Amino acid sequence: VTCEWVGVWCCSSPLRLTRDFGLYSGVLTAFIITMSNVELVTDAAEDVLTTTTHTMTTEPDLNTEGPFITSGFPDVTFSIVDYLVFVLMVAISFIIGVYTGWKSQRENSGGGAGNYLLGGRSMNPAAVSLSLLGGSVSAIAILGNASEVYIFGTQICMNVVGLALGGLLLYHVILPVLCKMNIVSLSQYLEVRFRSVLLRRLGSLCLILSMLLVMAVVLYAPSLALATVTKLSSWASVVIMGGVCTIYTAVGGVRGVIYTDVLQTITMYVGVLVVLIYGCLDVGGISNVWELASNGSRIQFFELDPSPFLRHSMYSTIVQGFYLILYFYGINQSAYQRYCAVGSLKMAK
Repeated sequence: VTCEWVGVWCCSSPLRLTRDFGLYSGVLTAFIITMSNVELVTDAAEDVLTTTTHTMTTEPDLNTEGPFITSGFPDVTFSIVDYLVFVLMVAISFIIGVYTGWKSQRENSGGGAGNYLLGGRSMNPAAVSLSLLGGSVSAIAILGNASEVYIFGTQICMNVVGLALGGLLLYHVILPVLCKMNIVSLSQYLEVRFRSVLLRRLGSLCLILSMLLVMAVVLYAPSLALATVTKLSSWASVVIMGGVCTIYTAVGGVRGVIYTDVLQTITMYVGVLVVLIYGCLDVGGISNVWELASNGSRIQFFELDPSPFLRHSMYSTIVQGFYLILYFYGINQSAYQRYCAVGSLKMAK
């Protein structure tokens, strides 16, 4: 935390050497602390997985009858082709990020923070849209939502109503205010609004700490998935993914991140769609999927019980969706940089 505080202070210094020191020491320290957090997350996640497995096998109200459930899951491991695809994906992501950063530095030498953090405000809107779409969906969502619905039912899907309501607030209130201020970071808003440099630095520190905690989980979730189908340990997966992402983000800036996101978003959504289609065919069609879920008491959308002790109700999921979109797309630094990268408020909307 002390190193990050120094990094935040150095990045606001007028001296270029001091700013560079703050930037790279901040990136390095963030990577090291994130790696440390993974160990804490690992222990907690193993406890959760053990509890979840027990819940899935003992929950009395879930009907697990059906050929897909009772036949069990095969022991799946990566083949040579799978390893090649995985290595190729990591390598292409790395190359895109580094090349984009190198090209941007050549074309916009001396562009400063505006070019590095906002892409010169001239990014392709389609690419930025795909980056926004994929940037908020991590392995936590892909693995977690599927498990959530399997164990507790579909009530959580009603958060889409809250997402729509939060999107309206973002569209009509938040974006017009932030995009017209011509600032680089949301922490600058705190300084302008409350005329306090200290508050700006505290805001930056809070952002750094929250991202360190989030990234520990984000890195651990896919490493756990990889560890089940490869000979890679969780630590090896974390170091590979964390290292590659850290390098192309630090070198490529927002341009490198956005164009790498395009590849990763397309791959991720196509992959989920293929799994969805293949899974439905394997069970015997969508009607069979719905019937199995209904027999297992998983189909539930309009739970009106207002009890705060209920895991999910229609009210709580709508509120959750409302705040979810405000966090990921409203007052989120990474999303704000993408909005500003397209150059105009109209395009950002």
